[in-house]
Amino acid sequence: MTKTGLLPDEWLVSYASGSLSEAQSLVVASHVAYHDELKAKVADAEAIGGMLLEGLVPERMSEDALERTMKALDNDADEPEPVAVSAASPHMPPPLASYLGKDLDALKWRFMGPGMKQVKLKTYENGERLWLLRARGGTKMPFHDHRGTEFTLVLTGGYHVGDKHYTPGLIELAGPETTDHQPVIDAGEDCICLVVTDAPIILHSMLGRLVQPFIGL
Repeated sequence: MTKTGLLPDEWLVSYASGSLSEAQSLVVASHVAYHDELKAKVADAEAIGGMLLEGLVPERMSEDALERTMKALDNDADEPEPVAVSAASPHMPPPLASYLGKDLDALKWRFMGPGMKQVKLKTYENGERLWLLRARGGTKMPFHDHRGTEFTLVLTGGYHVGDKHYTPGLIELAGPETTDHQPVIDAGEDCICLVVTDAPIILHSMLGRLVQPFIGL
């Protein structure tokens, strides 16, 4: 049985095999960075994948394969180095820190609703969204359902949904079967989460539906 807040093994295997999207890979890598047991599972999955690859019959490479590879490496070398993240951001796992290149407080947080702010990191052609949520302690999120899959990784603070409690490093995986979803933020410090959604959520309230086009969720 999967411990609450830890991703099931099938997601770890998909991550290790490289079959997840860019956004999903980032949130899974950030989640794994918190837990040694998950690092070990990913390493095992990668090792098994490597053994399977060794059993494949190699294909003949084109004559200019080496030349094209060296050109690609030269192009990568011209890319600027990522901006260093200061030690003032201890809450960010290394994969997310490398992706953002700046501290959480240096981001442009925009109003999302009462007690809530967000940073839209990237929207993909398939409708997938990668974003950060910042909610004030004690905030009740709006009731909503899900059309698709939603990953929510806690970076600071915490929240609970029913009897399930999510704190830094834990991840909530919600989907179409998750109905009447209303996370309640723990009292005290702000709760900051890294979120990936692959479809718009379904807000219950009329006000929520009115503002949904403006918040992009």
